Amino acid sequence: MRISDILKKLDIEPINEESFQILVASLKTILKYAGDIESLMEWDAPVITNFNKLNSDEIKFIKSEVQKTNLSIRECQTRVQKIVPQEKRKKFAVYYTIKQGTNLMASIVEEYLSSRDGKIVLADPFLGSGSTLTTTIERVGAERIEKVWGIEPLPLPALVAYASLIHSMNGKKDAITVIVGDAFEEIPKVSSPFMQSKLSKADIILTNPPFTRWKYLERNYRENILSVVERLGYKKYITRREVSLQTLSMFLCDHILNSGGLLISVLPASTFYTIYGKGYKSLLRERYDIIAMIECRSRASFSEDSGFKEIIIVAIKGSNKRPTAIIGLDNNIEEVAKDITSSNIMHHDTVDLHSLPRFLDINWLALFEENRVRDLIIHIFNQGLKNGTLGYWSEILGKDSIVRGVEIYGPEFFFIPNRYWNIIEEQDNFIKMRGKDRELIINRDFLVRTLRKPSLYSHKIEADVRTFMLSIPQVEIEDLPHDLREYIRWGSDSGTAKPAMDAYGRFWYSHVHRQIKTKEPFGHVFIPDKVDLLFKNRGVFANYTKERVAASKNFYIVKDEDEARTKILIGWLSSTIFISVLVLLGRKISETWTRFLENDYLELPVINLNKEDETMSEVIGKVDRILTKHLPPLWEQLGEEYRYELDLAIARFIGLENPERVVENLYQLLSNRLYKIQ
Repeated sequence: MRISDILKKLDIEPINEESFQILVASLKTILKYAGDIESLMEWDAPVITNFNKLNSDEIKFIKSEVQKTNLSIRECQTRVQKIVPQEKRKKFAVYYTIKQGTNLMASIVEEYLSSRDGKIVLADPFLGSGSTLTTTIERVGAERIEKVWGIEPLPLPALVAYASLIHSMNGKKDAITVIVGDAFEEIPKVSSPFMQSKLSKADIILTNPPFTRWKYLERNYRENILSVVERLGYKKYITRREVSLQTLSMFLCDHILNSGGLLISVLPASTFYTIYGKGYKSLLRERYDIIAMIECRSRASFSEDSGFKEIIIVAIKGSNKRPTAIIGLDNNIEEVAKDITSSNIMHHDTVDLHSLPRFLDINWLALFEENRVRDLIIHIFNQGLKNGTLGYWSEILGKDSIVRGVEIYGPEFFFIPNRYWNIIEEQDNFIKMRGKDRELIINRDFLVRTLRKPSLYSHKIEADVRTFMLSIPQVEIEDLPHDLREYIRWGSDSGTAKPAMDAYGRFWYSHVHRQIKTKEPFGHVFIPDKVDLLFKNRGVFANYTKERVAASKNFYIVKDEDEARTKILIGWLSSTIFISVLVLLGRKISETWTRFLENDYLELPVINLNKEDETMSEVIGKVDRILTKHLPPLWEQLGEEYRYELDLAIARFIGLENPERVVENLYQLLSNRLYKIQ
């Protein structure tokens, strides 16, 4: 008997022995309540409806295998995730909630229902193998469940989920619905008068929605799900067309959750600091009582095999606007569950999400920071904003003051020098460069002096820029100077220009020139795209140049030409106060790496460059002192005279009360934090 034939007929993937064993184990669990496979074939259940495709010998073989298996349904729930092919795992975001997360959800529901009567409808629109729902049902008791339902796009995990639900519900199949399908197709049917739905609105939703990069989804599918969510009434919460799948998923959850219902969801931390998540944060504040936001202290993620930072939110649909508890989860699951559903919630650090300062609202993850660091930064910002010595970036510098550098396709061709060519002579109107077997002269009309990558300028604020990038107008190659034509041919023949050729076709060599004309990426102040907060190999954050130069996409460029203003800005960006802001509010892309995006800078307070008094010249003097100084790794600078004097000058400029004490307190708090993350 060929197992592969059976799995193909049942639409189960991958086609291998382990899939078959999970199928058999799931059937064994279901058959405890169905009697035999023939009667089971009449059930409205995942995969089972395809059994009519099997012949009698295949069914007989399955029956014999059911008798042999000792694989439990709990093991199936864990193992089915791991056998999904990598391509499909990425596409469908097959990363199920870990046991700590499912136990926490179940404990919260148990405490929540302890003070409420009646039966509930329990749901997970992104079901996976059903662990979250079954753990909860086993905790609260099947008698409390009127209906339980879920949606899962992959047949085998859907069958596993169904089998586990049948088991936890003691065989009450009429109370269980598991649909093999797409939540974005099935959920709109719930309240539509034109479509039939097996689903009903939920009293409690427990979920871990798919986190799949937008670019991995097919274009037509992206457009379709955006259209679906907009038709359901969430258009005003979609801040841009390139959204995140998890936020659209949470709009679906809102659509099918009853008023007064409980929502518990695992969400990527990026939901709360990206532009894409801004709309969902607005919806939460408008429609929900956000009871708690919970992070796991022992690991970044609540999902199996996920490398992304995640949190769990607990919210009730209905706006009471009570403070939100910010909780770090250890092994205190039961304690946290009790606290969340009682007045003990005030024992935890709490915040009012409805009255966050503008600068703090860009990143709710900052709320998980050690509260003394957070409170000190808030104090500094509030005092500076009140004094007028700090202002929001968009208002002080303008919305068009910051631009991303040039994206280079084929850096070993467009940057000079590079791996293959060295500059051997530089004149006002040309450079001479040497390759492996020849020398070429390139006119300076086609060259732009450019910062290439942050690591080249990591220990001096004033960057020594010795790199050019090619900026070639969109003209025929035959109309270009001889040596430039030779270099272009070398790029084509050597393969170093292949990325540009693949991306841009005929005039591939002009893509840099087009960006320069559009962006005008020139300035004197340069901010790295991302930074390691340990600063092990960096003594500076931002760079400065006397000459007006450009930069690659590894930098943001501040477009301000005034020398005094740019030095004041460099003083601010180099100060420990600003580095603390980076620590607190940066978008974490790993345990230590962080970044701000262009829109983030516009929402941040910045030193008021329009203020003119003696403290401005003091800051400029401290900046001049260290511009060309070789600086050790940043955290080694704490306590050094030059850093203390710069930070003190910035604190005085802001007008802080007792600036010496503020700076010293900041050093102590940051040193303590650094010790914890190293």
